[in-house]
Amino acid sequence: MKLVTRLIGPIIIAVVLIIIAIINLTMRRKGYAIPGKTAVRCSKGHLFTTTWIEGGSLKAVRLGPFTRYQYCPVGKHWAIIHPVKDEDLTPEDRKALLGN
Repeated sequence: MKLVTRLIGPIIIAVVLIIIAIINLTMRRKGYAIPGKTAVRCSKGHLFTTTWIEGGSLKAVRLGPFTRYQYCPVGKHWAIIHPVKDEDLTPEDRKALLGN
């Protein structure tokens, strides 16, 4: 019984890490630059980059796999943000992101 109790914690941690890895891989395959520096758009339309790692966040409130509440440095306000697929970025968007 003690062995089973000792294994529960590491098993739970392993399962959570596997789930996070699967979510990150799925997001990457869908065209998002996740995990890592990701292009995001706030609810007011401002475009900027942020570090997006599924399963954790230090500067945002996670509201699901595609939604966060975070400070928008472009508009200097707090807003709902969503990642933007790489293929949806225009050449002008890419140029603007280089300045961030």
